[in-house]
Amino acid sequence: MDKAELLVNLNANIGKYEQHRQYIEKAKAQAAKFKPDVVEKVILDHEIKSSDVADKVAPLLPDLRALVAGLDAEKSGIVASKGTVDEEIQELELRQMIGELSDADFEAQVADLRANASGANDRIAAIDADLAEINGAIDRWATLAGPNGHYAAPAAAPVEPEPEVAAIVEPAEGEYAERSEIKEDVSSIFSGGEAPATVRVGDADEIAIEAGEVGEEAGDMVSAEVQFSVGGSSSEVEIEIGGDDVKPAVEVSPPAAAVESDGAQRRALLIYQESTAEEQIYPFTNDQLTIGRGRENDIQIKNDSKVSRYHCKLFRRGNNFYVEDIKSSNGTLVNGELITDRRLFGGEEIVVGETYFRFRIME
Repeated sequence: MDKAELLVNLNANIGKYEQHRQYIEKAKAQAAKFKPDVVEKVILDHEIKSSDVADKVAPLLPDLRALVAGLDAEKSGIVASKGTVDEEIQELELRQMIGELSDADFEAQVADLRANASGANDRIAAIDADLAEINGAIDRWATLAGPNGHYAAPAAAPVEPEPEVAAIVEPAEGEYAERSEIKEDVSSIFSGGEAPATVRVGDADEIAIEAGEVGEEAGDMVSAEVQFSVGGSSSEVEIEIGGDDVKPAVEVSPPAAAVESDGAQRRALLIYQESTAEEQIYPFTNDQLTIGRGRENDIQIKNDSKVSRYHCKLFRRGNNFYVEDIKSSNGTLVNGELITDRRLFGGEEIVVGETYFRFRIME
């Protein structure tokens, strides 16, 4: 698509998205006058529709950003070439003074240079107008969709990877104890000697893990991983061999779900037969949704012989969502892949037997 077509599509979808968000706000304003289930159904309907609009906008943005990059590059080239005009005119003056150019040739060539410079100015003005139009539309979309989690900013330049943060450990009974697991590859540290290695987690936890003596024979590869847990708002990790620091302290922050546990939980829903006449919406109102043929399940599937009595469950852990197969006969698929358990990020297709669902997260 060219620039005009891309902008028409983007602006049309922005209008639809804005309308759905307005309907949501108006429904919330009328909440006191209607049953909660009715209000929730209307809100979820427009949440889904605005999410569908966002799915249509997403593939347009890379093409628009590529247009912006191309226009910026063209403008930079024109500006650079304009900067040489004065120098070229001086060169022509010198050639005229030494008799290489006649007065007529000098005037003609200077006129050509100035005409080209004027054309360059016109092109720069046109580029600036195109950039303002494209960037304005993208900024408008970001302003509308960003607060609802429907806008993905361009990826930043790659940075050095940080230690891997695994899933949140379940809290101990009766207390809030969310922690994160850090796995650190320390093979480069152990490869040079035989002194015991110590991993320290500073201040809050005061944990020291002895990795033991590690030797190395000629030609052998040494590989070692240390896995440990840290709690609190942040901790420092140090790795030592023989009492000498060989790796500087690394600041490790807990996952966002642990830090922001007091904030509002994200809403989610499971949609049966999305965008069909049989569509049904199941809001994720509790911490778990069970699916199966048995009537004890939160979602009972009666007419699918490939669904087990207790087939699978969706559950919330902190501010994240997961699906787990309950040893069903025919398995549970997420985006076509047979799974045992899987974290859900929103938008996944979940197949139970021959029954299709779509999982959505409402930011």
